[in-house]
Amino acid sequence: MAAVATTPAGRPPRWIVSRNVDLSLVIGSALAGYLYLGLYTGLHVKITLLWWFWSVGFDGTHIFATASRTYFDPEARARTPLLLWGSLAVFFSLGPLMVLAGLKGLLALLVGVWAYYHVVKQHYGFLVLYKVKNADLDPRDNQLDRLFLGVMMIFPPFHRFFIHHPEELGIKLAFPRWEPAFWLIVAVTCVLWLARQRGRWRRDVPKYLLLGAILPLHWLTFAFMSWQAAVPTVTIVHNLQYHALVWFHNRNRYGGARLLSRSLFAYVGAALLFSALYRIPGFQLGQVNDLAFGFFCGFGFTHYYLDSKIWRVRHDPELRDALGMAA
Repeated sequence: MAAVATTPAGRPPRWIVSRNVDLSLVIGSALAGYLYLGLYTGLHVKITLLWWFWSVGFDGTHIFATASRTYFDPEARARTPLLLWGSLAVFFSLGPLMVLAGLKGLLALLVGVWAYYHVVKQHYGFLVLYKVKNADLDPRDNQLDRLFLGVMMIFPPFHRFFIHHPEELGIKLAFPRWEPAFWLIVAVTCVLWLARQRGRWRRDVPKYLLLGAILPLHWLTFAFMSWQAAVPTVTIVHNLQYHALVWFHNRNRYGGARLLSRSLFAYVGAALLFSALYRIPGFQLGQVNDLAFGFFCGFGFTHYYLDSKIWRVRHDPELRDALGMAA
């Protein structure tokens, strides 16, 4: 096995955290999505049960993970106060303002689209980390990998909601007549990408394992699930990946100086408490009051925005060092 999984230079694959962690939580996290897919479509487990288990146990806790290296980090608060407090002010106001403007439906669509873009962007981020780790940085490969990942992840929900079932999102915008053209784009993208991979897969084994784990999941999910079931199915993968990365980052950056980076038990406990304290009342209040729904959207919006700012490896030497990318 070691002789097969090597780079052209004879070097074994390089992982982000470690071989075991990456295979179990970065790449292997896709198994959680397949489990959700099977439980819902095969065993007909109620989506409400699956949703709550995911929402409190994984999704709300991964928002805590972002807070652990922003609002709970004194250095981050001192270094970027405008970013942190300005984000709270803007995004916890945005939802209520849209509700007051009679745009609750648009707000819900914005939450869904931004959330999915956030998932796609994180998968691309892990793809890039593997490419950097394994010196897989030919400009042509970079462009093709980005195009391939984008097309293969965006087309499945687009095909379901904007070609065949726009009613599931409560929208009228649909492009059924353009379906052959969209399939042609998918086919051409696949042919170009696959042609480029011939004889090259040994350079970056983790990259191919990641793509092989997540892409079929998204195609199967949107083939069999509407948005209510699809959300936790594809997002739980993202959540597990994110926790693995944040824990690795925090351990390297803060070490034993902070309880949340020293004790996994403390980190998990604090994350679950944080999640339950806002997810449970947020859902209950959002069911009876549209302004409350808009307000609690602020947690997700703030997370999506901050996440786009705090993981810029190229521009942050401390971050590169914490992720082991400096060498």
